[in-house]
Amino acid sequence: MTTIYAAALRNYEAAASVLTALQSSRIDLLAEARSALVGRPKLALTGGYNTVTPALGICLPNGTRCDVMATPDDLRAVELRGAGQQWMTLETPLPDSSKLASKCFIECNLAAETPLVADVFLRSFDEDGSTEDSGHVEWRIMRDSLSLCSLPLPQVSEGNTARRIIIHLRQPASRLILGGLAVTLV
Repeated sequence: MTTIYAAALRNYEAAASVLTALQSSRIDLLAEARSALVGRPKLALTGGYNTVTPALGICLPNGTRCDVMATPDDLRAVELRGAGQQWMTLETPLPDSSKLASKCFIECNLAAETPLVADVFLRSFDEDGSTEDSGHVEWRIMRDSLSLCSLPLPQVSEGNTARRIIIHLRQPASRLILGGLAVTLV
């Protein structure tokens, strides 16, 4: 006969195994942004695609700028400060190990003047240099709370050389404070 204690212990071990597996497939984009700021007060980004780290890129409209800096009151958070941007993308390349993943979850904790709306999609790059975007998911990112988005990932097709998750922010506020941003592949 199984005791309540033995059943609880077995359930705890199973849950811990699932959490460990999820943690190994999680890309912490906020930690990536913070690591790019080590030893410097800010990163000055310009229009076009900017590689912040190998796991995080930010794309801005031509002719605009954005500063990435640590926030003085919360050293774990990162502030994005720009002006007049109609859009901004936060992007992460998926590792080769993601080929078996069928879905990804994106979590964001954001402080801003207004809630944000983002279009989230997968961009696939082919050997011939062409790109293909999956259907987008509209994501309403609430301010000062944790927001989650689920994006289905299509199977990798022949000729794909790379894939990237794109978070396309529509009309971002001039000041965004990211308290958390991560992608988990399942």
